[in-house]
Amino acid sequence: MQPPSWRYVGTSESTRLDALTHPLPITELADAIRCELKLNCFHRESRQDDATFKRAVFCGSVSHDIFDWFFNARTGYRGAFFESPDNGDRVNRWLLDQLTAFLSDWVIAQELDTDSPWVLASLAKPSAKVWLAESPGLCDQCTGEWNPSYISELQIQNTRWELPSHVHSVWGRQAPRLSKIRIFGGFIDSQQNEWLASHKTERAKQIWKHGWS
Repeated sequence: MQPPSWRYVGTSESTRLDALTHPLPITELADAIRCELKLNCFHRESRQDDATFKRAVFCGSVSHDIFDWFFNARTGYRGAFFESPDNGDRVNRWLLDQLTAFLSDWVIAQELDTDSPWVLASLAKPSAKVWLAESPGLCDQCTGEWNPSYISELQIQNTRWELPSHVHSVWGRQAPRLSKIRIFGGFIDSQQNEWLASHKTERAKQIWKHGWS
């Protein structure tokens, strides 16, 4: 049974609710994503106000069940941040480390980029992260399924995310049933110096507090 600090309220199929309330351990999550992830696209995204900084961005799809485990389960990605900001950062880095070789190999195999060391360097930066694919995306193939008006039929109650009225909590308490995952490297320049937007410096704390950043 799920601990009382993490439960689901709202409308859901019984099979989905059963899977969410009896998830596999997080130690198996990376393998599950890597085995099922169907990559759709890769981009070198430029920093908006300084194109000398770019980051590697991937988008791919998994089944609704794997997405639920990743994004909505107590033993998933956001569940790790719910434990603590530091734990969330550790799981984020672990998941990236488990996926990096797969992502880099795919870029080379698809002839989308020839600079594998640059891809690896971007994915290795502390600001690299995994998240759901938000709208609009960088191309038609990675157009996000989630947007600020999205409302899920199922929501998470964990005595934290459902309490504030902050818009991040309004989004964070939801359990969206989607399929697209986006993986971001860090913005780096030609010397591999990293740039991080000021509003993302407390990302881990924001997810811990609201379930969203």
